[in-house]
Amino acid sequence: MQLIKSTLLIVAVFALSACGTSKYMGKVVPGSVGRPIIVSSNDDRINNEPGIPGLELTLYNEPKQGQAPVQLTRTTSGEDGRFTFTIPAKQTPRGTVLVRVTGDDIYSARSKTFLPRNGQFMLFTVVTRDPQPE
Repeated sequence: MQLIKSTLLIVAVFALSACGTSKYMGKVVPGSVGRPIIVSSNDDRINNEPGIPGLELTLYNEPKQGQAPVQLTRTTSGEDGRFTFTIPAKQTPRGTVLVRVTGDDIYSARSKTFLPRNGQFMLFTVVTRDPQPE
């Protein structure tokens, strides 16, 4: 009887851990090239550099050869340029992902990267366009 209770407890804990979500935070800032890099949470660019608000960020699972990428989630950068990707735990990729950033006044960017780990952020630099005279 004790073995059955222990087995049920292990199964319940495993099932509950698979029901959650994974959150990955980052920030979009101006740069000379459009690409994501993984930095520590105390990186000066995360805390002190002005971000770019209102950009759409889409995260894709890196496709296997001959297959199309599968969208995992989409979000928009906030007023300070920060964003959070939220992915169901069961869909969290183990390898590299594709990140695409689009929006007004920037050149769209798409690049491959790994997801940040604990204490890390995704810093995505994008090239801004010169405002067009009206």
